[in-house]
Amino acid sequence: MASAPKRPCSSPGCRVLCDEGSYCPGHRRKEDRQRGTSAERGYDADHRKLRQLCFQRDAWRCVKCGWEPDIVADCRRFELGDPPVENVLHELRQRLNSGERHLHADHRIPIAVRPDLRLVLDNLQTLCDRCHNRKTKREKQRG
Repeated sequence: MASAPKRPCSSPGCRVLCDEGSYCPGHRRKEDRQRGTSAERGYDADHRKLRQLCFQRDAWRCVKCGWEPDIVADCRRFELGDPPVENVLHELRQRLNSGERHLHADHRIPIAVRPDLRLVLDNLQTLCDRCHNRKTKREKQRG
């Protein structure tokens, strides 16, 4: 299987090309320490349930660019109906673990700005990792 092209590290000013994830190894450790654990950032079991509802509402597609997991595209192409949720989530986990394109349930208004909207479905949108990384970079640059 062909590997994905390398992309520049997401840390401003860093030009290191990365195989997987959005940060080079040096910046990934720093970013992880600064961000805390996923649970500390509000991504708990309640969020995982809501995340799945967000993906289903948005038909497992990035609302910005339209990218969708292979299993979803295949079911659509061959008119097989919706694939089993467990199968789609399995593909997304495999893609995440191998550094491939995957989906995020993105908070339109970040948790840091409006923590009260953390578990509000209307505040979530499905984004692929590329669109999510671009949005996150813009938010960081705005300050």
